Amino acid sequence: MDIGGHIGRLRDAGAAGLDQYETRLRNNAGNQDALANLFCEGVAASMFLNNGWQVTLRERPDLQLRLHADVLYAEVKRFCEKEQDRLNERAMTDSLDDGFLVPLDDPSQTEGKTSWEQIVDVAIRKAPVYMEGAANILVIENDSECLDQMADSAVHEYDERALKSGDLRLRRLNGIMLVNRGRTRFRPIPSNVEFCRTQHAIVPLNERVATALSRILTG
Repeated sequence: MDIGGHIGRLRDAGAAGLDQYETRLRNNAGNQDALANLFCEGVAASMFLNNGWQVTLRERPDLQLRLHADVLYAEVKRFCEKEQDRLNERAMTDSLDDGFLVPLDDPSQTEGKTSWEQIVDVAIRKAPVYMEGAANILVIENDSECLDQMADSAVHEYDERALKSGDLRLRRLNGIMLVNRGRTRFRPIPSNVEFCRTQHAIVPLNERVATALSRILTG
């Protein structure tokens, strides 16, 4: 992973907070998993920059996002390709050879939880990071096909758990954005981004910001 090139592209796009971000990247250069996770923060920042947002990279939460006078915060999480993805791909290859269609399984077969449950678990674990008194979103940079189309289900379950728990930190989250890297849906328009709003956030998203988030199509 080219740290210098990554930072250069973010700088050219107008990102702020790059000195501390580059330091964290270089401090983790010997740990490929940690470095890949940090790179995802920059990838998410680029997506917002390309869609007209001002972005400052920071530590907790990972991004400050500004659109005109509106400010919100984003925490970024990376989901890697799963063993179930590889099993599904193998099943699809075998079905082509046999001339049959096969159902594709979700990670509950290999990891004990569905894809949307895993998203919810992450969103709940991130509660201490969400900025109090501000709007917050969780951005998932997703390399697993098992998670595709799961944002709505995850948010519905998150809303239920947030109300039942009584933990007000969970009500700081305004939505989940799922960025399905390398995979694009073409109906009704080309997109690899899903965004779904939570329903019980203490600080609600105004409609201008919610619309802008929903209009991000590619990341």
